[in-house]
Amino acid sequence: MSSILIPAIGLIALTFVVGLIHSIASTDLMRKTKLWEKSGIPIEPYKDSPLYLKLMKNNITNLFEFPIIFYFFIILIISLDISNIFLISCAWVYLTLRIIHSIIHIMYRNTLLRGAVWIFSQTALFLMFVGIVTQVLIN
Repeated sequence: MSSILIPAIGLIALTFVVGLIHSIASTDLMRKTKLWEKSGIPIEPYKDSPLYLKLMKNNITNLFEFPIIFYFFIILIISLDISNIFLISCAWVYLTLRIIHSIIHIMYRNTLLRGAVWIFSQTALFLMFVGIVTQVLIN
């Protein structure tokens, strides 16, 4: 059961890492350009932000969208005690693809590749759903 937690902890760590990188980049931008020194940070700072900062912010947002379902699945798997190699494998594939997605989103900006990785990650998430439903129906 605890091995299913490791991919979830990994995804949480990824979210913290992307958040930290975003915070450092934002602070660096404010320090270097003094963009918002007099008026303070505006309510919507990202419309005037450089593209790299917008991409980081978008990636953080992405890490709070479908991964919520992943976290729910992990809790469900643990609560129902239905962990198996298929579900653990799907969780690891999902984590790996989300890491790759974040790297592409932030560093390479290749929308087609990022989209393909996203679709495969969603497939892993859907397969987790199918695995959970199957386990629930069998038990």
